[in-house]
Amino acid sequence: MLATQPNPATFRDPPSGSGSAAGALPVDQLLARMRAGDRRAAALFLSNYGDLIRRRVRGKLGASVRRMFDSLDILSTVGRRFDRYVRDGKLQAVDEPQLWSLLFRMAEAAVVDKVRAVKRLQLAEGEDGPIARELLARIDSAERGGASGADIVLERALGALHFDEDRSILTLWLADWPLFRIAEALGTTPAAVRQRWRAIRELLREKLDAGEL
Repeated sequence: MLATQPNPATFRDPPSGSGSAAGALPVDQLLARMRAGDRRAAALFLSNYGDLIRRRVRGKLGASVRRMFDSLDILSTVGRRFDRYVRDGKLQAVDEPQLWSLLFRMAEAAVVDKVRAVKRLQLAEGEDGPIARELLARIDSAERGGASGADIVLERALGALHFDEDRSILTLWLADWPLFRIAEALGTTPAAVRQRWRAIRELLREKLDAGEL
């Protein structure tokens, strides 16, 4: 499985016919509710227009990236990020084109994040190598079964950790941050991060051995 960069084409243009999904509320009505922080409106929007988003995303992904991440995988990630965006009152789009532009930027970022994470696992060496190879094997196995492997395995890995700081360490490590930079971001020492990282690897190993990842 080769990690490659996504197609450089952008996700800016709203899909044609976006306002005519069968049985869907008009986007402008949902947008007004979402701007007010209504997470149910966000869920309804994604439910009504998810197929349009998936088609657009799939058309913008290169063939090698499509083999790694199905458009449903990307939509799932976008949905979680968009929900947090609405929940935190960050949605500032004032019309439908701006809303679609935001969603497609999120989709592009989701692809880049996943490609970077898989590449990080592929390049891991030393003490990180065994756990990285095991995670990659789980991803490959899930993909052969028709599932969106990277999303499933990485979400399970993060969910297996008990503390927010540990989840931050794993997330930043997957984003190819060296441990000293992670320590700076968390306001702690490199030695403390190295100790936590060893504990994270051990816990992930236990979960892998138990078939929980």
